Amino acid sequence: MATSWLFDIRSALLVGALLTLMIGVVLLVVGRSLSAEYRPSLYCWVAATLLQPAGFVLLSLRDQLDPWVSTVLANTFIAVAFAAYAQSLRLFYRVPPVRGLLAGLVAASVLISIAWGVTSPDLTLRLIAISLSLGGLLGYSAWTVFRHAERGGPIRGVTGGVFAVAAGIMFYRAGALLVDPGLVTGVFQITHVQLLTYAVGSVLPVIATVGYLLMCNERGQRELERAARVDYLTDCYNRRAIEEQGARAMAAARRHGMPLAVLVIDIDHFKRINDELGHAAGDQALVQAVARIRAELRAEDVLGRLGGEEFIVLMPNTDSTSAVSAGERIRLAFAARPLVLAEGRRAATLSIGVAMLAPMDRHFSQLLQRADRAMYAAKNAGRNLVMADAMSGWEPGPPR
Repeated sequence: MATSWLFDIRSALLVGALLTLMIGVVLLVVGRSLSAEYRPSLYCWVAATLLQPAGFVLLSLRDQLDPWVSTVLANTFIAVAFAAYAQSLRLFYRVPPVRGLLAGLVAASVLISIAWGVTSPDLTLRLIAISLSLGGLLGYSAWTVFRHAERGGPIRGVTGGVFAVAAGIMFYRAGALLVDPGLVTGVFQITHVQLLTYAVGSVLPVIATVGYLLMCNERGQRELERAARVDYLTDCYNRRAIEEQGARAMAAARRHGMPLAVLVIDIDHFKRINDELGHAAGDQALVQAVARIRAELRAEDVLGRLGGEEFIVLMPNTDSTSAVSAGERIRLAFAARPLVLAEGRRAATLSIGVAMLAPMDRHFSQLLQRADRAMYAAKNAGRNLVMADAMSGWEPGPPR
């Protein structure tokens, strides 16, 4: 006995709306475990997943509700939901949203619904115009993901791709109706164009939300990796990370036959700042010290914190004369202006030790130890000095 399959768009809309609503609720619950910095983006996304099913429920009740509700309000909810997705993505990527564009597309959707849904009903014109408007909102979300994602890969492809496909379907519906205005004669008519369109409402929130959560997880992993390598206070490499960088720099210097200089920098009498002004002032001093040191470095130089008030600078492809000159430049610039602390201004100076990579250095710790000894020699000589290690005049020969 043959079995005939019947597909009811209204039922599909209601099932899709229920599924989207559940996705929004789950996201709201799961979102509590995310970092607070995600909250504005998360709340916009949740709003989108709640507004979209509301709009589709109203669409499914078109024959039972006034057009102002089943057409105008329904399309308004859907347009605002798509704009909320775009806003959420902009907040996630920390870029200012183009509110005028989003508001304009939402307003266009509302005006289209009023003009050709209530005032002068015309299904074909309304579907063409609303498809272009909603397609613009979806396309803007896709562009945001592909333009601002930190890296490529499947996660960006899934999230941006689902918005791009959804936008393409909306533009396709507009184009198909322009070519054949009689293609859709009823809102719930079963045609491939309508099935594709309503599939957007059912599938988009699920796949996009999974992609959004994966994006949050990916960023969280990157931030954990960064936290393990970056000093939380000064935002430069911590000791473990700078020593790893140093080992790589040593290997590269020897591989290419280029010099490598290391500067160890210590803030003179830093303990007095902590003892007299408190540890909060000491933290301010460290942050300002890093900013001033970093301002005198080249793009290829690498700055790290060894601990306390002691810092290290890796200077690849730098000979001894240039390294000592760089140390003097840092020292003079630092001493020229007092530190501006909450408790007032405080004069401070630096003692700097310079060491060059030498043939005897088998490990980075040996090079670092010589730079550290030179720094202590500067302190013992009166502070506010740059001292070079005794082996700093060595220059490597050409690569073999």
